[in-house]
Amino acid sequence: MIVSASEHGLRLAPLDRPRGLLLRLFNWLMRRRLGKEMMPARVIYARFPGLLWRSLPFYHLMERGLGLPRSLRHLIEVRVSVLNGCTFCEDLHRANAGLGRENDALPLDGTSEDARYDARQRAALRYVEEIARGGVTDAGFAALRAQFSEREIVELTWLQAFTTYLNRLAVPLGIGSDGFCELQARRRPGASRTE
Repeated sequence: MIVSASEHGLRLAPLDRPRGLLLRLFNWLMRRRLGKEMMPARVIYARFPGLLWRSLPFYHLMERGLGLPRSLRHLIEVRVSVLNGCTFCEDLHRANAGLGRENDALPLDGTSEDARYDARQRAALRYVEEIARGGVTDAGFAALRAQFSEREIVELTWLQAFTTYLNRLAVPLGIGSDGFCELQARRRPGASRTE
């Protein structure tokens, strides 16, 4: 059974005064972009700043280096995070996609067979679900290959792996949702302060 981060509290206390210019700059950028500092910066990167340095190229690749459509990337990031029980990453990816928690355009506990998705999306969802469950069937890979180029298949595989890596950092340390979707809703033009 997978235990999500929301089912228990933080296992390490957040550090609020990080050392190092890079971490302070990262925290400032996150506050500007998302409305607050990310808990992983306060729990993980504050204790192991070298990890942030080494992760930045991967974050950049995830944001700007993949040829996959942005909407498909967000769909995969959310689905993989849900499958891995990572409420922090699910919330962050939903906020990055401009979606709230109430939006059902992305699956929470649906399947890759959901009629809301086109053939490419279903093939990609089936693929990352099979990876998350421990193996990819020949039929699943054939369906993927019918929809995606070899480069796109490698990108999907990498995106699933990197998202899982991030999930595996957050869940064991009890890092749950930071409420980015709710912050995003309050920051939208026309949103009332009491939302």
